[in-house]
Amino acid sequence: MSAGIEQIDRSELEKLIQTQGVESINKKEKKKLTGAGIAFRVILAVVAAAYFVLLIFGKYFLPEGSELLSSLNVFSDAENPNRLIRIIGIVILTLTISTILCVIIARMAKSKTVTKRTGVAFIELLGSVVKFVAVLVLIFLILSALGVDTTELLAGLGILSLILGLSVTSLIEDIVAGGFIIAEHLYDVGDIVVADGFRGTILSIGVRSTQIEDQGGDVKIIRNSSIRSLVNMTNRSSYAICKIPLSKAESLHHAEEVIKEADLESWKEKYPEIDQGPFYLGLSEIDGWGLQWLVFVAICQENNKYYIQRNLNRELKLLFEDNGIKVG
Repeated sequence: MSAGIEQIDRSELEKLIQTQGVESINKKEKKKLTGAGIAFRVILAVVAAAYFVLLIFGKYFLPEGSELLSSLNVFSDAENPNRLIRIIGIVILTLTISTILCVIIARMAKSKTVTKRTGVAFIELLGSVVKFVAVLVLIFLILSALGVDTTELLAGLGILSLILGLSVTSLIEDIVAGGFIIAEHLYDVGDIVVADGFRGTILSIGVRSTQIEDQGGDVKIIRNSSIRSLVNMTNRSSYAICKIPLSKAESLHHAEEVIKEADLESWKEKYPEIDQGPFYLGLSEIDGWGLQWLVFVAICQENNKYYIQRNLNRELKLLFEDNGIKVG
């Protein structure tokens, strides 16, 4: 009951929003983005379907040796294909394959069976790699269709990447650290962690940085290589601690008798988020004003810690008021 910064659990706030029927701004924005994404996918699906129908069945209604058909087939060894049509075919084929892979990866990210073994971060990283590789493949195929010697280009890029690698060591450190974080499964998206005194939920684990969101919605971005110490508090028991100050004129013996008769552990039925307790630990201290600080604790999951703490404060305050015990 001492003054300080108010702490809330994000899961509790989300439950309250759902109970009140309020929709957060972020969810509304996501819906708009999802609508635009669906429209893009529908257009891509229609264009891709037309492309594959023409590619597979075109030989039945197009003249033999048709320039359109040979140009659309990116695997065709036609000597002089129409470059514009060939590029369109390359774009459609690459986007179709990458989109299918991204949809599969997105479904994997939603599967608890898969993420339990590999982690959400690994699945998200896999999706990012697919997009990155698809862009590179698309660029090289288009350049090849335009007549550029991609072999020499790749050799030049290898030398360039070596030069850049020597000058951006910090970037390489971040990438290597991010790889170890994901490979060793030190933490995952959705975990509650404390990093450099900042407590929050992991929003994303990128190749270079990790984003952590606190209870107030503030996001801290930390470079992977700069994370020296981090406490992962997910899937472990935490302690909701309450300190109640009794008036210096109040009888400690009487207060403890009331606490004993109250059967604190029965409160677990009212608050099922409590794993064990609550327990009365005893007199913590007598401060300079003569206040007698009593300590109570309940064992719960980290994401319910502050919810349980506030409700225990309330129940204890009401318990003392009903029995005429002065607090504070």
